[in-house]
This record gives sequence, C-alpha cells and structure tokens, in this order.
Amino acid sequence: MSRVTRHIAIELLKTFCLTLAAMTTLMVLIFLIQEGWREKLSPEAILKLIPFIVPTALSFAIPGTILFSTCVVYGRMAAQNEIVAIKALGISPSRVIVPGLIIAFLLSLCTVYLNDVAVSWGRRGIYRVILHSSAQTIYGMLNSQGSFVKGKMHIVVDDVQGEELINPYIVRRENDKETSLQIRAERARISVDPVENNLVFRIENGHADFGDHSLQIDKEDIALPLGDVTKKTDSSASPSNLPLRKMSAELTSQIRTLDKSQKRLAIRAASQMLGGNLVGISHPDWKSEVTDLEKQVHRKHRLKTEPWRRWANGFSCLCFVIVGAPLAIRLRKFDFWTNFAVVFIPILLVYYPLMMFGLSQAKSGDLPPWIVWLGNAVMLVAGLWLVNKIEKH
Repeated sequence: MSRVTRHIAIELLKTFCLTLAAMTTLMVLIFLIQEGWREKLSPEAILKLIPFIVPTALSFAIPGTILFSTCVVYGRMAAQNEIVAIKALGISPSRVIVPGLIIAFLLSLCTVYLNDVAVSWGRRGIYRVILHSSAQTIYGMLNSQGSFVKGKMHIVVDDVQGEELINPYIVRRENDKETSLQIRAERARISVDPVENNLVFRIENGHADFGDHSLQIDKEDIALPLGDVTKKTDSSASPSNLPLRKMSAELTSQIRTLDKSQKRLAIRAASQMLGGNLVGISHPDWKSEVTDLEKQVHRKHRLKTEPWRRWANGFSCLCFVIVGAPLAIRLRKFDFWTNFAVVFIPILLVYYPLMMFGLSQAKSGDLPPWIVWLGNAVMLVAGLWLVNKIEKH
C-alpha cells in the first residue's frame, strides 16, 4: 500500500505544482493590471507590487488548484481501471483518497497562513507602494500630458523642469463651493507625507481661492488628502487587515471601549430623563453617538468573525478534495476538464453562497461566528457520503 500511496502523492504534487505556477502567474498579472490601471502607476511601481501581491494570488489559487489536481489524478486512475485493480487487491478505495486528504490538510494550513500574510502584510505593502508612487505618477502624467485629472484633483501646468511645476493651476473639486480649492502659482513642488497620508504642494509666489476667500501664498506648504488622487486608503485598523495574532487583544480592547460607551450613554440618558430634559434625548448629537455605538458593535462582531473566516477559507482545500476525489472516481473519465467542471460547478453553487450567507450573518451578529463554517460542513458531509458510495460500488 505504501507504494500506491507514494505514487498517488507524487502524481498529485506534480500536477499541483505545475498548475499552481500557471494559476499564480495569471492571477498576479491580473492583480497587477488591475492596480496599475486603477491607480495609473508607473512600470517601476507596478514591479514593486509583485512581492506584496503574491500571497494574495496564492491564497486564491491554491484551493482551486488542488481541486483541479484531484480531478485530474483520481479521474485518470478511475478511467484506467486502477481503482478497480486496487479493490481487487483487497484495498479499500477510501484509502486511495488518504494521500490527497493529507496533502489537502497541509495545504489548508498553508492557505490560512497565506491569508493572514496577504491581509496583514500584503495589503499594507500595496498601500505603501501606491502611496509613495503617487507624486511620481503625477509628475509622469504632467510631464507627458501637461495635466493630471483623477478623483477630486485637477492639475494643469505649462511645463515641468525636474521637480519644478511651472505655472501650475491646481483645483480640488468639492460639491460645496465653499470647500473647493483653486491654487495658481509661479512654481510648485509635489511630495508625499506618509505619516499624515497627505499630498503636499510647496507653493512659490501663488494665491489660493476657496469659496469667497483668497490668500496669498509664498514658499508655504498646502497639504491635501491622498484620498483625492488614489482609491487606496490606510485601513490597517480594519479587522480584515489585522494579523491573527493581534485579533484577540483587539477584540478585548473593542469590548472594553464598547462597554464604556454603553455605560456613558446610559448614564447620560438616565440623567436627562430624570431631569425632564426630553428634548435633549432627541437632539442630533444623540443620533451621532448612537451611530458611533452601532459601528462599535459591528466592529466587535467583525473581530469575532474574522478568525473563523480565515480558518474556514483555508480549510476549503480539504473540503474540496474530500468531495472532488470520490466524485472524480465515480465519473471515471479521462477528460479532466469535464471532471473539474462537474465537481466545481456544485461547489460554486453551494459552498460559496453558504460561505457568504454565514459571513454576513456572523458580521451582523444575527448568528454566532462559527456559522461561517457552514459551507465547509456541507462539503464534508457530501464528501463522506460520496466516499461511502465508492466503498459500496
């Protein structure tokens, strides 16, 4: 049996590695094109994104790749009657699936780790690259086109000499004219403040108009939010971007903050009611504070849900193999694309909707966080039923 196990494991790993290399390369290219086009990045900045995108690409590619490899190997074995021969030797067909399950289990752990790295290190790295390349991107477009238009920002120049903008006209558009800003200057320079997430304009001999007001500026800095020129934001405090090792401490801190907010509002409400100040309870400030409280509750639920989600996503590898292997054996087809389609379509129609349902319910607090494993549980039950079928037939 050890020779059969080794043969199956080697075939699975060969197919998996070749397919993973192709899938990861394709997904990295897709992510690079998407980010480069959306943020108008230079070729140099796009190349800097590669190491930060690889963990995300791998975490997406591994579950599908191990499912594809399972369909290829077990489908071919069944079509060539190798499974029949193994049964004739008195070996249970379920034991043939064991190598695939062991590999899938190890890959599940690896995928959980990659998910953690992708959100806590990869996203932050992508943000930093885009942040630091913003000024370079603007300079590049001004140099080649004489203008830069993106989001709320509109910049037109007569010329660019090194890092000097000649006769720049800078507009930051807002729906409210009072908050819109127009800057005309003789010269200007652009830099990035990574601490405050601002785009800084060093203005020489210029003036700024905002609403009905005008202000002379000379050798002064005007800082505008980087969000005006990039769609990326620093969301490192978001639960989906925190590493698993920090999740427990962050949840404890959030529960304490929520408890203090609830007590403060309860004391304030009781004080106003006892004092007969019913008008104060309906004050707009109350609505704002209640909204903030709801956001804190939502963040608490997200912090509770996130670890369960990452482990459930990672262990989709094991669930896919426990369904894919017996189903590929039952189909007994050489055509691995047919095998993959027959296995993947039910997974697409069942597993992912159940995962999204559980995730939305857990984040809202309507159901406990372990509900995100609902899709995995259904796959596990279906897989065990299929294994029982190939044992009998």
